[in-house]
Amino acid sequence: MNIRNMVIAAFSLLLFFVCFSDTTLAASYDSSKSYKIINRNSGKALEVYQWSSSDGGNIVQYDDLGGLNQQWRIVDTGEGYHKFINMNSVKAMEVYNWDTNAGANVVQYNDSNISSQQWDIVDLGNGYVKIINRYSGKALEVYEWSTANGANIVQWDDLGGENQQWKIIEVPPSETITVNETIVVEAGETFDGEGKRYVANPATLGDGSQDEGQKPVFRLEEGATLKNAVLGHPAADGVHTYGNARVQNVVWEDIGEDALTIKESGHVIIRGGMAQHGSDKMFQVNAPATLEIINFTARNAGKMVRQLGGSTFHMTLRIEGSVITDMNEAIFRTDSSTSEVTMINSRYSDVGRKWYNVQHVSESNNFEF
Repeated sequence: MNIRNMVIAAFSLLLFFVCFSDTTLAASYDSSKSYKIINRNSGKALEVYQWSSSDGGNIVQYDDLGGLNQQWRIVDTGEGYHKFINMNSVKAMEVYNWDTNAGANVVQYNDSNISSQQWDIVDLGNGYVKIINRYSGKALEVYEWSTANGANIVQWDDLGGENQQWKIIEVPPSETITVNETIVVEAGETFDGEGKRYVANPATLGDGSQDEGQKPVFRLEEGATLKNAVLGHPAADGVHTYGNARVQNVVWEDIGEDALTIKESGHVIIRGGMAQHGSDKMFQVNAPATLEIINFTARNAGKMVRQLGGSTFHMTLRIEGSVITDMNEAIFRTDSSTSEVTMINSRYSDVGRKWYNVQHVSESNNFEF
């Protein structure tokens, strides 16, 4: 081949690669992070209107004000699709009522991992993406090219307009706080972390290794609630609960020894948020309890839930609307012949034995990818 033909061939290959990249390569999103989504045409942010936490809460555009109702967790649901979870409501963006028509409304709804809540994020190669609904095949857009606050978000045929193009921008925690001694959330009280990151002082709480005896960053007394917090590295021994407790929209960037330990009997609800990077268990249960894990993302650990080794007390585990990936051993391991698990509307992959010694299992509407 002469020089001229070699140059032409090389240029053609480069042109093909560029064109291919612009239309097919998808960016990578970290489900431990928060993102804002900005429309190219209007420059305004995707938000849940008036901070609604209700099913059917409308999704609109508005000036970028930085509120949690304008922040989204982007969760990989497998097969090339993602779901968008609002940081304020912990609900999923969906095309309402399974509508396939152009102009159908986009709202938030309880996260059930259904296909109308799943989206293909297509990198356009110009700093923007288009967001295509899995069920309808239509694109997310600002209706009628509006630049007004409160303009409605709908789906429409993929026409390539700038009102259908979006920039996805990471929103880092506003502050990182070093915790020198355990933060105690008293009985019945709520601690709102406001999206800030909390890291343990390794000299006083622990270095986040598997060493026993580390102290928690947060201790939740009976009826306490912890919400909107990020636990960074090191996270020492994470969160301890003493009785009934609620944990909402909490992220463990690095699990440390354990993400959460149930120390005394109670009903513990973990809703929204995610945890990742644990060499052993994610959630440890040391007393008879009911543990509900709802709309949670669990990634890269030994086990998602472990009942205290050798214990025979009864515990009930319920998992709903969650995405679980890369568990080396199991989703749930127990040595009790009476403990039980129910899992519904969840997606999972690479989870080892799934149920390790669990004798009472109920499942429905789950999908392995």
